[in-house]
Amino acid sequence: MTKIAAMTILLIFLCLTVASIMIVNAETSVVGVSQGDIFEYDIVAEWNSAFTDETPAELIELNQTEWIRITVTEVSGTVITTDVTTHYRNGTETNSDSACDIDTGDLSGEGPPFIGANLGRNDLVNPVASEPWYINETVTRNYKDGPRETNHLRLEDTEVSETVGEFTQIFDYYFDKSTGALVEYTSDFFYSGLRSVTRSKLISSNVWLADGDSGLQPTDSPNDTLNDPTTIVYVLVAVAAIILAIVAAVIILRRKSK
Repeated sequence: MTKIAAMTILLIFLCLTVASIMIVNAETSVVGVSQGDIFEYDIVAEWNSAFTDETPAELIELNQTEWIRITVTEVSGTVITTDVTTHYRNGTETNSDSACDIDTGDLSGEGPPFIGANLGRNDLVNPVASEPWYINETVTRNYKDGPRETNHLRLEDTEVSETVGEFTQIFDYYFDKSTGALVEYTSDFFYSGLRSVTRSKLISSNVWLADGDSGLQPTDSPNDTLNDPTTIVYVLVAVAAIILAIVAAVIILRRKSK
């Protein structure tokens, strides 16, 4: 192998390596929340059954909840750790920890899920999850602190159980676009003669109150361009151009060496 051929292979390998790194970065979610961010939600459950008037105990407990406060305690890479405080109508409270990886979608504890910031319609929610989910739509919805641009994710699943037969579950998630924080959630579970609906909605957040008081608007992260599919196309075109330039240079050098 000549020196020119060896150099050509090395340069092409380096170009492809750089392109691979940039593409991987482009598929990495951007965290939109910070330590100290607080989100408070209400929650209510409804139950309707043709077989019994007895409401399940877990739904009764949900309806005794006055609010749930989520406080971001740590952000490490794509993992968001939170403290979950549940305040009941009788004045008692419980605390627990929760963690969410916005890249994999893994969620531990009783806290809500988070997704990447500044996603849009048809964007991949969790880039490295085993099951791909995509944003259905971006819509503006109203909350106590004002209207917010949100990303809507709808999941529907129909299965068959030995105890109840065929049943369907529908989950509707609305995430704040600029932060990736959950702002609204509905779970609808039903089968013949029974239906259970759980709803939760944001009632307060120090993030948006701070933005409103100062007149500031959420700013785009400098890494947001990496999430744009157009960026990937530009990278591939640039790499192709570099390779063509290298090949042309090699041809010229070979001609000169003759």
